[in-house]
Amino acid sequence: MLRSPATKAKPTRQRGVKIDHVWMLSYECAGIAQAGGLGEAVAGLARTLSSDYGLRVTVLLPSHGRHSDPRLKEAYGLREETRFIGQGSRLGVNRVSYRFLSGVETGVHNNVHFVLVKGLDAPTSHWLNNPVLYDHDLTFEKMALFARTVKLYSEYLLSMQRQTELPDLVHAHDWHMVPAGVALKQHLRDRGSPIPLVFTVHLLSHITLPWHYGSEDWCGIKDLPHRVRLSQKRTRTLNSRQLWEGQCGNSLERFGSYEADYVTSVSETYLTHDVLSYFGNVIKGKSGHVYNGCDWNYGSIESAVLTEQQAVTVGPQPAVGSVNRWDLRRVLLTSAIAQRSGPEGGDNFTGFSADTANSRVGKSVEPFQSDGPLVLMTGRLSPQKGADLLLDAVPIVTKAVPSAKFLLFLLPSNDQVQMKAITAEASSYPDNVRIILAKNRPIYMMSHLSADAYAMPSRSEPFGISALEAMATGNPVVGSDIGGIRETVADLTTHNEAGTGILFPVEDTKALADSLISLLLVMQIDEQTQRGDLDSIDLSGRIPIKLVAEMVGRNPRLGTTIRESCKYRVDQNFRWKNAGRMALDRYEATMNLATRPSSLAKSIREIAMPGLE
Repeated sequence: MLRSPATKAKPTRQRGVKIDHVWMLSYECAGIAQAGGLGEAVAGLARTLSSDYGLRVTVLLPSHGRHSDPRLKEAYGLREETRFIGQGSRLGVNRVSYRFLSGVETGVHNNVHFVLVKGLDAPTSHWLNNPVLYDHDLTFEKMALFARTVKLYSEYLLSMQRQTELPDLVHAHDWHMVPAGVALKQHLRDRGSPIPLVFTVHLLSHITLPWHYGSEDWCGIKDLPHRVRLSQKRTRTLNSRQLWEGQCGNSLERFGSYEADYVTSVSETYLTHDVLSYFGNVIKGKSGHVYNGCDWNYGSIESAVLTEQQAVTVGPQPAVGSVNRWDLRRVLLTSAIAQRSGPEGGDNFTGFSADTANSRVGKSVEPFQSDGPLVLMTGRLSPQKGADLLLDAVPIVTKAVPSAKFLLFLLPSNDQVQMKAITAEASSYPDNVRIILAKNRPIYMMSHLSADAYAMPSRSEPFGISALEAMATGNPVVGSDIGGIRETVADLTTHNEAGTGILFPVEDTKALADSLISLLLVMQIDEQTQRGDLDSIDLSGRIPIKLVAEMVGRNPRLGTTIRESCKYRVDQNFRWKNAGRMALDRYEATMNLATRPSSLAKSIREIAMPGLE
């Protein structure tokens, strides 16, 4: 329940809509199982809504086998709901019946409740308990079994007179949760306990599937007639199959946008351009954005990194009392990256197949022979993230800054061809490039404290939490001028010393290289100025972006100024508590729409985005 202003939580809702309990449906959640930013987004939003705003939040997700991990079991207090057994049959397109037997484990962590859906027999466990998250058939099987189990679990709570454990609102995160969200909403409506549904698009997949997949035979959605909102002024009675096939053209996400009471995405740009273009008028008047957040604290990270390094005896160490970024960078590049070869630190990145995982086990990372200004990149190894574009920029950057180093933390995909191509290209620059195919937590955090610039050459980016992580640790971002990046990163050329990076046209390798060169030289000038090196001024003439060169000419410590601007921007605009306030506004709009559909436009005018009114 939202608390009064006199208590710790500070609710921002002013119009009296009551929301006590939210169910979040997600395929990933940081701390349990994740393969990217989706897991961070769900965990961060759930935590802030619970801790900062007093809601009861329950995250439901496939267990991915993590319920068997004794450390996780203890940390989350996981207990099997022994009185619940989800059982039934799914009828395939081949008319063969497939039995399933599923259960749940429940727990609490950081004031957030969790329900992990698991298999109870061998065939069901083969899918739900598999540690691999993304591998086509496996993913769709998990989605379907999860949808069937969540629907049965809601019926179990009703039959056990535990209605108070049911939510006031269901929040389905991304396309994986459309079947579960719609099946759950439909079932509770039929049982006289209607709940509104929020559908968040984290990244459009454009997935199309035949109606049979979503139907009662497989995922559990009944083909029932119901009123469907086609636009702000039009509704129509359609059966679920009519909507799926006719109105949505078998698009899973479009189906979700029609069935949801409210649609959100993670940035205004992505919502108004990509999502609106794909979904059409159906979301006008019932949509808005909710930013992701980042709670990284520079001081805490620095303390943890220094403590970790004091425990390591390999290589030269910064002197106590004189630690700075370039000392850490030297240790990182010439020693620390070789200290560990596998993922550590409990991040639970369990997203890829056994073959992919085995391909990186035991692979050591050769340290660099020398120090140099550092470009950092992190993220999934996928064409979307643009690691190939960064590697294409390497020879241009190193021609201007020969000592430049590039460190790429990439979470590998199941695309072995792509992985081999990227690693092969990186090997062409043995003096300048290293790729780490894992997320080793201590080295990952140390890299953020050591870098001079962060590269984000994405071809598409709905939001990009990694940009916030970079800025929170004082790293200016060189990012594609697209999607959420243009909202999180303040361009130096327009914001001057309040800028936090440089934006460049998508897939423009020369502009990417010029931006990186400019920031690396800015940071070198700052570093040399702090060291008392009077030759630093000579570097400013080599900065390709003239406005940046003029800025550093006026302020040789511009690098430090930019780093502070980065941290300040995250602190003021992109903490999870900010995201929680936005989510509460969207939840209120959803409740208003669900209870007073006739006043649709009026109920959200104050918070809906200007482009979607």
